[in-house]
Amino acid sequence: MRAAIIALSAALIATPVSAQVATPAVDTLQLTLEDAVRRAIEHNPDLAIVRLGTEVEAARVGESKGAFAPVFSTMFGRSSNVTPPSNFLLGDRGVDTNDWFSSTGVRQRLPWGSGTWSVSWDASRTATNNPISSFDPSLQSGVQFAFSQPLLRDRKIDAARHQYIVARRNQESSELRFRESVVQTVAAVKQAYWTHKATMANVTVQQRSLELAEELARQNKVRVDAGQIPPLDLVQAEAEVAQRRENLIRANTAAADAEDRLRRLIIDPVDASFWRTRIDPIEQPTGRGPLPDVDLAVGNALNARYDIARAGHELENARTNVEFLSNQRLPDVRLETSYRGSGLAGTQLVRTGAFPGIVTGTLNRNFGDALTQAFSPDYPSWSLGVTVSYPLGHSYEEASLARAEIERRQASQRIASLRLEAAETIRQAARQIQSTAERVDAARAGATLAEQRFGAEQRRYEVGLSTTFLVTQAQRDLLQAQVNLLQTTLDYESSLINFEAVQQAPPVVAGGTVGLNGANIVLLPTPTPRGIFRPGAGAAFQ
Repeated sequence: MRAAIIALSAALIATPVSAQVATPAVDTLQLTLEDAVRRAIEHNPDLAIVRLGTEVEAARVGESKGAFAPVFSTMFGRSSNVTPPSNFLLGDRGVDTNDWFSSTGVRQRLPWGSGTWSVSWDASRTATNNPISSFDPSLQSGVQFAFSQPLLRDRKIDAARHQYIVARRNQESSELRFRESVVQTVAAVKQAYWTHKATMANVTVQQRSLELAEELARQNKVRVDAGQIPPLDLVQAEAEVAQRRENLIRANTAAADAEDRLRRLIIDPVDASFWRTRIDPIEQPTGRGPLPDVDLAVGNALNARYDIARAGHELENARTNVEFLSNQRLPDVRLETSYRGSGLAGTQLVRTGAFPGIVTGTLNRNFGDALTQAFSPDYPSWSLGVTVSYPLGHSYEEASLARAEIERRQASQRIASLRLEAAETIRQAARQIQSTAERVDAARAGATLAEQRFGAEQRRYEVGLSTTFLVTQAQRDLLQAQVNLLQTTLDYESSLINFEAVQQAPPVVAGGTVGLNGANIVLLPTPTPRGIFRPGAGAAFQ
């Protein structure tokens, strides 16, 4: 029994070197499990994709906040307008008006209450040949303040705040998705690490089995040459050697594939030489520990699983959608107010006599006078009022609200389903630990008994009390028992890895790929409040 355990322990940590095709010397990297995990977190491309996904969602938050940024606008231009004479004062000639004008302003959507404000300043210089004009040229300036505040629809939540809230929550979900991917990647690395170590140990076991078969074939050849056994026994032994050599070739291929799978998870994509580096996993398998507390693990998982937390964010997003669409069903009632101060300057024409008078002189007033008047209460214009609009009949918002209510219920049921699934998965993972631990004990006992049977059969063969067939069968049984012990040991390590991972994240489904989601941000231009005026009145100020 002690010999069997020593042999199998050596197989678990040994690296197969014999029966391999000679290759050029390569570097060997002695890799611990912790180092493999660290390399994967730093270099795994799939994990980097999810990490970049968090940056994408952060950028979306920035895009949505842009709706509340102040908007600066300015305009500068010149115009010329010649109109035909429309009254007897103009004579037969037309009126030629030339303008230089500019306007500069700032407007902003407030991040609370959905109100919008604007401040603007405009100036112009107008030259005209109109005989009844009092200024030529005239300099005009005006300053306007305006504010618009929704009272029902959009007051509690509007499209801009809706986008921002959802985008910020999606960013939190993307961070949870990254942590979930880290858990899944770490589990995959640990699984690949122990699989690679097990395949290397399997190569050693297959090599030892081949050596036993070769030794039996050598002994049979000596006995056939001495006439002690028939030649058929030698043929049988040599056939067994060929079969086990094939098994060794397959084991070497499987070990190389397992090594590449581990490389794929931990390799730095820019380091092409890493593919030529031989990985030597030096970590030892963990011993059998106490069985986990299933109820405690389930309770912790229901509070800590990242997929459940992400589903909670989706539920909150669904509730936000319902809140927004409910608000959109309300009448659009807005308080509109504005104030404008105006100023006038330029070259004033002094007239005497009857209308329209004769120009007898000029009075020059510079642009500063117009600007002073604009900021004074000399020529005020103000407005205050309420606008109301409401769709008649079955509106788009009502249909959208009905859909959002269904999606909210779906999100709620999704959380309930995930909680049940998490509890079931963790309980299954805990049972897997117990069953694989018991299988390891059974496999270890089977390997010990197979080792003892082979030793006894070998001794009987040496004194002529056994046959080549029985010795070969004992070797096969020993090989199968040792391979079975390797597999159950790997299964036990895998069950520990899986139990640790499923408490934080769901297992990766077969064929699953990394997906990025998130709503696109719609550009929402900031409106310009200008007050409210009687139609046809105050056009110059709007």
